[in-house]
Amino acid sequence: MLSSVRNLQDAWFGSETEPGTQATAPVESKPSSLKRDEELWFEDGNLILVAGDVEFKVYRGPLIAHSPVFSALLSLPQPTDGDKPETCPTIPLHDSPDDIRHVLRVFVPGNSLRSVCLFRAGALEPSYDEVSACIRIGTKYDIDALVQRNLAFLHKLYPSDFDSYLVARRQRPATFTRAHAIGVVNLAHHTNTPSLLPAALMECCTLGADIVNGFARADGTRETLSPEDLGRCFLGRSRMVQASARIAHQMFRQSVARGCRHPACCLRVLQRLLNELGDGRIELVSGLDWCAQWVGYVDEKDEERELCGKCYRMLEEERPRQLQRDVWRVLPVMMGVKVEDWGEKAKEGV
Repeated sequence: MLSSVRNLQDAWFGSETEPGTQATAPVESKPSSLKRDEELWFEDGNLILVAGDVEFKVYRGPLIAHSPVFSALLSLPQPTDGDKPETCPTIPLHDSPDDIRHVLRVFVPGNSLRSVCLFRAGALEPSYDEVSACIRIGTKYDIDALVQRNLAFLHKLYPSDFDSYLVARRQRPATFTRAHAIGVVNLAHHTNTPSLLPAALMECCTLGADIVNGFARADGTRETLSPEDLGRCFLGRSRMVQASARIAHQMFRQSVARGCRHPACCLRVLQRLLNELGDGRIELVSGLDWCAQWVGYVDEKDEERELCGKCYRMLEEERPRQLQRDVWRVLPVMMGVKVEDWGEKAKEGV
């Protein structure tokens, strides 16, 4: 058991023990360059975590309860020094102080995981940096509940079923920008969650030249796509334009709505709408947003409202949604990835 725990310590925190010597828990050490975190330093804490040049003094109980890695490490025998009181162990972490701070906030002040607020109107929404930190640190230190809850939040923003995607388009939280899709792609690979990739890659395709440089994280590092994902986006952009063009030309095919009251008149209007596509809004015909609304174009070209009510409603909602749903079914192929059970709603997280 001791050797396995020592291997855990070496793997996660770096080895500072010589071969053949007994491993013990880290002892308190405070280089002069370290500074105490203003938010997460509790005088009665019983564990010090050091990330970069920042010290966090927290309570070991919640970490032990939720992280097998910390539990194993802190089960090592504590060093003693004669009659001196037991010291507060210090663990050096090779992680960003910002990431560690985001994760520790989940454990303060209680001894159970605080639920990550799910994506719903009026709720406090986590930032990308928070979600990224919880997933990366949670994966590294085996805090599975934390990882799954944050992945569930990402599935609200980048879903695998079309109806949920329509909701996400309308309710994007201010804490997530389009550029953050780059980070979501990387998190999907990091956690082997391919169902996040199609929608996230599709959003990356809309970034233009910014896709190359990525975005700066809070700690100053840059989040960028891999060369493979950049290639997927270059191909994905052209396929998105093709999808928009296909939808544009199928919108006004010569078939009226069921129950149309004036078939001859409505067919004539449909033909005119098709013929005038070239003079219409270019973003509808050859833009990246193949899920755009068509009612504005119909209103503009049929000012006299010659279409019957049933045909108008067909062009307003029924026909574009069906054509867009067909595109959604092949979105993984468009983005160059494979996803099992694509189109099904993701299960709720823990």
